[in-house]
Amino acid sequence: MAHRRNRSHIWNSSADFPEEYIQYAGAFKKFASEFNQLSDEQKIEMGHDLEDMLIFCNFHGQECNTSLFTRFINYKFGNCYTFNSQKTTDGEGNLINTEALNITKAGFMYGLHLELFIQQIEYIRGMTHAAGIRLLIHDQSQMPFPEDEGVNIPPGAETDIGMMKVHIKRLKSPYENQCTEGENIKNFYKDIYGASYTREACKRTCAQQSIMENCGCSHWEFASPKELHYPKCNLSTHGVRDCVEHYEFKFAHDDLNCHCPLQCTEKLYELTVSGSQWPSTAFIENFSKELREMGGQMSIIADDPVLIRDNFVKVVVYFKQLNYELIEEEPSMTEIDLISNMGGLVGLWVGFSVCTLAEFFELFVDVLLFFIRRCLRKASPEVYRNPYLEKHRPGYISCKTTSI
Repeated sequence: MAHRRNRSHIWNSSADFPEEYIQYAGAFKKFASEFNQLSDEQKIEMGHDLEDMLIFCNFHGQECNTSLFTRFINYKFGNCYTFNSQKTTDGEGNLINTEALNITKAGFMYGLHLELFIQQIEYIRGMTHAAGIRLLIHDQSQMPFPEDEGVNIPPGAETDIGMMKVHIKRLKSPYENQCTEGENIKNFYKDIYGASYTREACKRTCAQQSIMENCGCSHWEFASPKELHYPKCNLSTHGVRDCVEHYEFKFAHDDLNCHCPLQCTEKLYELTVSGSQWPSTAFIENFSKELREMGGQMSIIADDPVLIRDNFVKVVVYFKQLNYELIEEEPSMTEIDLISNMGGLVGLWVGFSVCTLAEFFELFVDVLLFFIRRCLRKASPEVYRNPYLEKHRPGYISCKTTSI
């Protein structure tokens, strides 16, 4: 008889991953800890500069440049840039508010076309496992989290992303979702970046507060206002590392007991992603010529088709159509409907009660009259009289007289 092997086991994070991945995760965490001890200015200097990366930009048929992008620093990806964030920088690098860019036509030709030099030659060896860019589409008011969301765009290809807007509206308390707009809920991402409330931002703020209160430092994975004056967590210190990892585990398993309800208004984008080789074999000679004219690092790799496809990315983002999908919760019964229905029911009950009382009163009167008549008959018995005897009683003869 054949024996079946028992393959059931308890999940173990270290046993289920290959040794290579565990080593990479440990090395990355060590690097991230040291990298995030640096100042923002040093991080920006070490990261990729959009001025060097952006070789072509076109939006809605018009040329665009780096002034339409806003930079923020991510603990995992370094320098990240947001297009059409309703903010731009002045000559001194200060953020100023601007109006949002709009489109009037849907379709591939009227979207955002980007060609980027990803500078793979500057990647950290042994640390960067994938090449390309991470692209995330979000509402202007929301804080992006590219480490958890987004689409990877590979080099040597043109990636086309058609999108459709989805608008979700939820009902506030006392309805089941008990959603919020973020009133009276702490949000470090609003304090630092001016971002609106989202459930994810709330959870990350809650995790940072827990680490600050219990570990005495601020974790570089989460936002931390400078005015709180918490030092950055140094994971090389054994006690600090154990404390931080404890709350990282709780955050990953949603076990921090944070009060983070869903936002009442949410804007999402459904994406359709497709791709093709770029530049094509027929176009690569022309593209190589353009790179030589640009000079710098690009002129060095211009003569090698392999290096070109390893270092350049093209992406097109566009609306598939200008309408959007609305998902809106509606109450099955509003307060006004409830009061109106209660009023109608009370009126029905009152009317029914009045009719019932009148019927009972009438029945009571009928019963009472019946017994009164019965009692009167018993008090004075009735004498029976024969009408025939009354008519032919002596002395009372009926005669009919006729005159002649």
